Formats: sequence, structure tokens, C-alpha cells
Amino acid sequence: MSAEKHNDEYISDVRKRINELCEENELQGLLESRHRSRSLTVGQTSGGVVEFGMRNEYSHLYYLVNPVEGVELLGQIASAIGVEIAIRPRDDFASWRSWDAQLPASIHWMGAAPWQLDEDERKKLSEAKSKKISDKLLEESDKTENNTDEDDKL
Repeated sequence: MSAEKHNDEYISDVRKRINELCEENELQGLLESRHRSRSLTVGQTSGGVVEFGMRNEYSHLYYLVNPVEGVELLGQIASAIGVEIAIRPRDDFASWRSWDAQLPASIHWMGAAPWQLDEDERKKLSEAKSKKISDKLLEESDKTENNTDEDDKL
């Protein structure tokens, strides 16, 4: 085994190689940090597409997913951190797609974009939604009247 003198010590060839590898690893770590995302933002683009933006010191990356892929990502994240999540569509007008399972014969509409429905199906969907809204308004009106009647009794 050969050795060379360094700062009044002898350093073996193995030790020199170890030092070189440590320096290479340090450099590789610095280079890799250029490709590591520092932040993640989630937004929505047109047509129901979800956009993930990843930023680091040197660049920005964007990843676009459709709603189904978004739900799959939720499942993968939950699995990775060891939790279970319950997923159900929101029951409001902010949802881009129709997920209403209570609509008559709507199973074939489930998750369809409005432009994927023919005119007759869009009409049926619109009528069913309007009826649902009317029923909800009537229900709220009845609650308000009942509360007013009870207040009058006091």
C-alpha cells in the first residue's frame, strides 16, 4: 500500500479515495438540490384540469391532471402517509362535473363534463337540478315559517 505525506501525516491511497468520494457526494448533493422542488401549489385551469406547480431556485415545473388523476393522487398521498380519506363530491355549484348520484338514471352521467352530454341529457339534468333547488328552497321556507310560528307563541 502506498502512502503520501500530508501535513506531517501519511495518508493512504484508500483514505485519499474516501476523501475524493466524500467531495464527489457533496458536489452531487448540491447539483441535485437544483432539481428539488421547494414549494408546491395547486390550481385549476380551464376544462376541469388541475394544475400542480412546483418551484425551486432555478426553475418552475407544471403538471396537469384531469379530475380522475387528481383523485388517484389524493389516494396515493393518503397511502404514503398512512391515512384513509373519505372522498365525496361537493354538493354545490363550484364542482365542475356532475357527481349527483340522486338524479334519476344519472349513473351514466357520473363524472361527465357538460359538453359530453347530448342535448336531451343536458335538458334532463337541468330539470332535475332545478327541481332539487326548488325543493331545497321550499324546505328552507317551511323551516323559516315554523320558526316564525314558534316565535309568535312565545
